[in-house]
Amino acid sequence: MASKHVEGVFVMRFNRTAHQATYGRHIGEGGYSKDFIQLTKKAAFLSDAEKLFAVKAKQTPSVPLMYQWPMGNATGAFVFESADRPHLKWETKHGAPQVWKMALVPSDATPETLPGNPSRVTFADAEKEFGLLASRGAGQPYLMAIKLRDEPRTLHLRTYLARPSRKFSWADLNLVPQEVQVLAAKTSQHFAFAWSLFSSGGLLFDPALNHDAWSLAGSRSSRITSDGFPAALQSDAVAEALEVDPKQAKEFREQIEDHNYEVPDAIATVKIRGSAQKAFADKVKKNYRYRCAITGIATKEFLIASHIVPWGKDPSIRLDPSNGICLSLLVDRAFEAGYLLIEDDLTIRIDWVKVGKDQTLQSVLKQYDGQKLSAPENAPPKTKYLRKRRALVAASG
Repeated sequence: MASKHVEGVFVMRFNRTAHQATYGRHIGEGGYSKDFIQLTKKAAFLSDAEKLFAVKAKQTPSVPLMYQWPMGNATGAFVFESADRPHLKWETKHGAPQVWKMALVPSDATPETLPGNPSRVTFADAEKEFGLLASRGAGQPYLMAIKLRDEPRTLHLRTYLARPSRKFSWADLNLVPQEVQVLAAKTSQHFAFAWSLFSSGGLLFDPALNHDAWSLAGSRSSRITSDGFPAALQSDAVAEALEVDPKQAKEFREQIEDHNYEVPDAIATVKIRGSAQKAFADKVKKNYRYRCAITGIATKEFLIASHIVPWGKDPSIRLDPSNGICLSLLVDRAFEAGYLLIEDDLTIRIDWVKVGKDQTLQSVLKQYDGQKLSAPENAPPKTKYLRKRRALVAASG
């Protein structure tokens, strides 16, 4: 089957709620009684859903759908109106679509991707199956529903895994386009759903293929892969000079407002790094009133939003404003290289052993030794981040 243009994508982070919804109603306890997976009631999503399915929510409370995947299909519906929020529903008697369920030995040749025993019958045992996902090599799973152009009542379902073990590399999230990886990055345990419409026609999807179904319009290669991330680009100063995608930066700003600070390694490409740094820097610099917290320099061209715990050390806090300090170029470099440390009470200390015999550098840094970091208006540095930074510096020698 030929590739078709992608019109929209729904991404659901596979958390405990999603597991309970898709595992099976035969458990009969707690959340295992559902026959749907919840989305969001945000007005922007409802508007996009109306565009995607070419209906008006007030006139069409439920849109019948066919769910498809390479090895099967199932009937279902997109429900605008419900007791709580919009959702994707399936037939109660058949249970969740097979592509979103567990299997004892999943592979790229099976409908299922998630490793687990699908036949547990008690609440406790079913919960254990969710808890064992990471240890079985599944990393962080994501459920996806892909809407293709000219298919008004069909959603193509897939499951992908972020940071899986090697034996599950066939389902790696790196196989999806960066735009879809960004959607996955926007989700969290508390905000488990993200979506986007794609009107440019740049993304293609082949329904006949399983995980390796994506391509880019005009690309010679059908497979989407993630480029390696250069170590030099861990530097915040370098990152602020990178290319920025305005749409991605806007999405990262919204992510920060939702208190979701994760940018998974799976999507940490050069362009993503630049866009994420832009959103992070805007927030951090505003918190510090566009002034270096050590030197007081206020010329914007000299200011950097410096990560306390470096970008490469913890994907879950890469966008956290409390993990950032507004610094001017010289002290940013000194902080990055471990010449300058910050104590729990925000006292600045200079490592004179590292400074060595460079008298000019000594004279520049001496005035800041023992000084207090200027406090920001919002999101002050977290003690645990400062401690981790000092531990990383000590471990590096």
